[in-house]
Amino acid sequence: MKKILQYLKKFYADYFSWVELSIALIFLVGFCFLRYFKFIPSDYGELSLLTSWWYKAYFTNYKFSFHFALYLSPLIIGYIVSSIVHKDWNIWTNPKFIFLVLFGVAVFSFRTNLTFIVNDALVQFANYEHFDWLKSVLGTIARGSFVFLSILVYWYFTDKEDQPFYGFTKKNFDTKPYFVMLLIMVPLIALASTQPDFLESYPRVQKFSSLDFANSAHWKHFALYEFLYGLDFFSIEFFFRGFMILAFVGIVGPRAIIPMAYIYVVIHWNKPMGELISSFFGGSLLGIVAYYSRSILGGIIAHVGIAWMMEIGAFISKYFYP
Repeated sequence: MKKILQYLKKFYADYFSWVELSIALIFLVGFCFLRYFKFIPSDYGELSLLTSWWYKAYFTNYKFSFHFALYLSPLIIGYIVSSIVHKDWNIWTNPKFIFLVLFGVAVFSFRTNLTFIVNDALVQFANYEHFDWLKSVLGTIARGSFVFLSILVYWYFTDKEDQPFYGFTKKNFDTKPYFVMLLIMVPLIALASTQPDFLESYPRVQKFSSLDFANSAHWKHFALYEFLYGLDFFSIEFFFRGFMILAFVGIVGPRAIIPMAYIYVVIHWNKPMGELISSFFGGSLLGIVAYYSRSILGGIIAHVGIAWMMEIGAFISKYFYP
């Protein structure tokens, strides 16, 4: 933990601004209002404004456009706030910065849209007993593969000579602090596992109605799903703390961290509010670590570990001690 504390102290000394943090927290509160405050009547009951927009985009086939705007807006807001607070607007005249912003948002928006593309492509297998499971598994593989390959191509032609593949390095990496972080999270996850809104979302495997925990033949399906579920967070960590920090580092330096946390909050819009709020602080912390260590391996351990711990906690709470 000593190393992580050193990174935090360095960030505080080099860059931190209470004004920038305060504005970020105001954004967080405003986004929670848009997402969780239900005030629009619809055929599906009362919806929040953001959820209503998503339904409109879904049924009019503007899913990519919706997600592009959803992800681009907080990232731009984060960088505008950074420019105001730190009185530096030079990045907005840098073509590489503009390209990276648009490229990154486009990649992640298409990643999100791949879920729908895979679902449509698999319609011919609708009679398969575990069709929902199949869509989820293949969707996870498609999303992760697309993110890695897209960014690999960019890195190969632009940053290959300057840095390892966006954080995949063991230099400055020590596993111990991250396992300590996971231990600290155990009581917090145990507490969350008693909350109704948490158990509505977790364990994620509960969404597969064709699978039965009591049927031993189904456990191979659960095991494969949980394995790939962890790998999905692997790709998330790579994108946000690898690409969104380390690809930008030569242009904006530590200014990349807070805007990254803005967009990281927004991708949690379909999660419980507590998880969405905590994503800002967890994403910022992992961003600071990635920036100063130039490695995302620790973040991968923390992120994937917490995801699996949440699954285990919810599973125990829901099926062993209901």
